Amino acid sequence: MALLLITSGLASASPITNTDTSSNYRNFNACTNFDCNHNVDTSLSASEWKQVRGLFKGVKSSKQERAQIKQAIAKLEILVGNKTGTSVDLAGNKRNANYRGQLDCTAEAINTTTYLYMIENGGLLKFHKVYDRVVRDRFWMVPHWTGVIEDQTTGVKYSVDSWFKKNGVAPVVVTLERWYNKK
Repeated sequence: MALLLITSGLASASPITNTDTSSNYRNFNACTNFDCNHNVDTSLSASEWKQVRGLFKGVKSSKQERAQIKQAIAKLEILVGNKTGTSVDLAGNKRNANYRGQLDCTAEAINTTTYLYMIENGGLLKFHKVYDRVVRDRFWMVPHWTGVIEDQTTGVKYSVDSWFKKNGVAPVVVTLERWYNKK
């Protein structure tokens, strides 16, 4: 695993607390375990980024763009997971925090938000704006984090939550109101 981290970027022991809104495919940080206590600087090649860009060609509505955002997040999880060791990530918290490559909702939300900013900064979004991640049940035993987008045609905010699915599977996208209400 150490070799994997060396070849994919610089390892960092400090947790990420906020997402870098200037993230782009050439240089970004990805969480590799619970709470993002371990993360790596990594990048995508131009041909990998082209795969993501291609998902947004011909998008004509905000609903269609949300569907493509889901596919792009899944694609980015695969591409990045192969470089960082998170390709083994299972849905939810199926493994404990000591299992390298298993992400909790904090790390998932940070990575998803990073990917969303990459997509936005790459000029691929016509109908949505990216917001920083949010948390529900912050003061309970188990807070839960998610990425957020806003439909610019309606003003409705949506949760983009990849924690519920294993690596490389499209995230759950529901209105933020529904997500807050756990429906």
